[in-house]
Amino acid sequence: MINKEKTKEWIDLYLEHIDKIGSEVHVTEEEGYKFRAVDTFQKNFNIDAPDLAEMLENAIEDNNLVAGYMYLPKRVLITFARESEAETRGALRKLFDNTLAIRTRINDAEDTFDGLMKLRNEARNENHINYIGIRFLSLLLGFRFPDLWSALKPREWSLFCKYIDEDFSIPNRTSIGERYEIYSKYIDALRETLKTMPEIQKLRDQLTRGLEFTDLEFRWMAQDVIYVTARLIADERSHKTITNLDDEDASQDERKEEVIAHHIITEMQFPLEAYLEDFIVRNWDNIDFGEKLNLYYDEDGSPGQQLTTDVGIIDVLAKDQSGDFVVIELKRDSSRYDVVGQILSYITWVKNNLATKKERVRGLIIVNRGTPALHAAVEAVRDIVSVKYYRVKLDLIEPDDRD
Repeated sequence: MINKEKTKEWIDLYLEHIDKIGSEVHVTEEEGYKFRAVDTFQKNFNIDAPDLAEMLENAIEDNNLVAGYMYLPKRVLITFARESEAETRGALRKLFDNTLAIRTRINDAEDTFDGLMKLRNEARNENHINYIGIRFLSLLLGFRFPDLWSALKPREWSLFCKYIDEDFSIPNRTSIGERYEIYSKYIDALRETLKTMPEIQKLRDQLTRGLEFTDLEFRWMAQDVIYVTARLIADERSHKTITNLDDEDASQDERKEEVIAHHIITEMQFPLEAYLEDFIVRNWDNIDFGEKLNLYYDEDGSPGQQLTTDVGIIDVLAKDQSGDFVVIELKRDSSRYDVVGQILSYITWVKNNLATKKERVRGLIIVNRGTPALHAAVEAVRDIVSVKYYRVKLDLIEPDDRD
């Protein structure tokens, strides 16, 4: 049963965040691009365009919704539009046919694009991933009919649904069309509350300022509220998982070890952990992890980067050559023993939510430097957690005459 008080609590967390950073910052630096992307799609989409691929290129903006470093459904769709135009155009026509049941449209679109990828792989003897699942298909629906259908991000949506309904669950092997229908009732309940709140109406007006798209039915506001609050909660739980040690709580020996390490280690570091994470994901195939690891992709084609869970946000999730999971936690600078508790909670979550009984789950902490306390903590769980240090080097070379 949907708890209205918990729904209001979720919205209040969102509004607290907006008050903290300022609504203009939220619009210009955080979420405004999503509303502009809807407007761009509305202005450019034409299913009868002579050049389907070119039309889609113009209609779908390149942003984090479709073109993250490893999440590239737009590229796949445009490739299909070039190589299999009739099939792709037909799949989109059916997806956008509002006379048909929504579950049928989503499931059939998934089947069509899965089939096109299979044929393409067989013809080229390749094994590429089809990124077009519920996340991207619902995004297209939300672009095409923003007042009728919602764009979903399943990880964040699941966290929201569990928050407002403790009995929420989606059975295994539920089709993506059925999953969309399950999520929809929770989104509709949220929208009805949002519509009554003047502060949400004001923020919606700011997010759609200067656009033809006005989000009349608050579907993209619901997307905004769910996504932002889910990330806030997951991030908060990440911090709560670890023991908060400030400099006063750290022992004198530990502080001394960190000062010494700071002076000894002269290699370059990343200024933010997000930069380290992006560097690793961008250069995945060129990084020596000490073994061959593959980035994990969920059933929706989304990569295991910044994976939102109800115990926090996993930096990177990978799989080894045996098919077992590897949870990767990144620390750009030094780290003490508290990170071990953090990664153990993620390992437990993956065991309970993603891994089969036959699949093992282990952790890898990548850090610039550690302390004896960190290594002592890892020693106690060395069968499932290991540590590696990263080093970055920049070489300057003379330009080649041909450059």
